[in-house]
Amino acid sequence: MPNCQHCDHKWSWKETFVKIFTFSNKLTCPYCNTSQYVSKKSKNQLSLLTIVFSLVYIPLVSFGVSIGYILTWGIMTYILTSLCIPFLIRLSDKDEPMW
Repeated sequence: MPNCQHCDHKWSWKETFVKIFTFSNKLTCPYCNTSQYVSKKSKNQLSLLTIVFSLVYIPLVSFGVSIGYILTWGIMTYILTSLCIPFLIRLSDKDEPMW
């Protein structure tokens, strides 16, 4: 779970999940109300996770797996990824670019 870089308070899974899915670049600490940002390392890990799960579709489609299985796999990976995101998030005081 992420820690606020200002007050060093550990965010709960629920707080992190709700903050991440607000789709805002700036996250506000629920304890000290300072602005926090997702760190560069976390952004890279999350994008890599997305790419890995997306690459699984290539063999499924290539080998003619039915659309029902592909959709089921897609829904399951989306849910699993969404539930794991709060564990991968680390915070920063500054908005760091991806590169």
